[in-house]
Amino acid sequence: MSNEAEDSHTVPSPAPDASSTPTSSPGLDEADRAAALRAGRTPVSPKFILGAIAAFAVLGLGGALLQHFDGNLGLPTSTTLAPSSTTTLAPEPLQESPLDEFMGLKDIGFQNAPGIALTSQNGHPWNLRDDRGKVVVLAFYNAICNDICPVLGSEIAQARALLGTHATKVDFVIVNTDPHDLRVSRTPRALSVPGLAGAKDVRFVTGPLAKINPVWIHYGISIETGKKTPVVTHNNIVYFIDPRGRLRVQVDPFASENRSGAVGLSASDIHRFALGISRVAGSLVK
Repeated sequence: MSNEAEDSHTVPSPAPDASSTPTSSPGLDEADRAAALRAGRTPVSPKFILGAIAAFAVLGLGGALLQHFDGNLGLPTSTTLAPSSTTTLAPEPLQESPLDEFMGLKDIGFQNAPGIALTSQNGHPWNLRDDRGKVVVLAFYNAICNDICPVLGSEIAQARALLGTHATKVDFVIVNTDPHDLRVSRTPRALSVPGLAGAKDVRFVTGPLAKINPVWIHYGISIETGKKTPVVTHNNIVYFIDPRGRLRVQVDPFASENRSGAVGLSASDIHRFALGISRVAGSLVK
């Protein structure tokens, strides 16, 4: 069994995947983005894909931080995912099912989740350790809800309802992924758009770049933004942390984008993914 140590380990790097893979590189290259978009598993604008490399300098925040974002931020110009720690107990794999495949479900072991200390939408400090004793569903999307937020937020809203009697034992935490808007807001669009505003078990956490960038890095979230444009892109991962603070499962949320740039997914697929979230979270409840 793994040690109940300080939350300092780094998530093991999963196998390469265009839509959700943690990476130490600045981000997905143009070919990978195009392939991922054709597969409908990443909310990246086609216009951005075609023009990003030629139009502006790219800043990779979750993995490599350059000095051209609002000047020199005084942060490292490059970072590398640390090797994962060895665990003494192999994970017991969940039974494979079509729903697992649909969600891109992966068992990731029993190592302690990397620490998170940010600020919630209510302006209160929030630390991952404060949620010991509960299952934490950890997601990532933008404060202004212009990425996968409408889809993943709706899935979270439905999953909460589907948890039934387990609902009081599961918390949902969404980490801001927008380096252009790291302010604390009591009514962020990230919660209001998908109907999560006011939910006591849902937190949208943010903080200054110096504090939030290590969270992106430790959890394999690669973020790209331009020097002269507010366009932000990132990969999509949802983690499930058990009541002992250990990473257990990850899934790969996805969405499609139409010609006008609106991100969406069919109602049936949203419900199916929400059902999967509720089942995985419920299976970890003690």
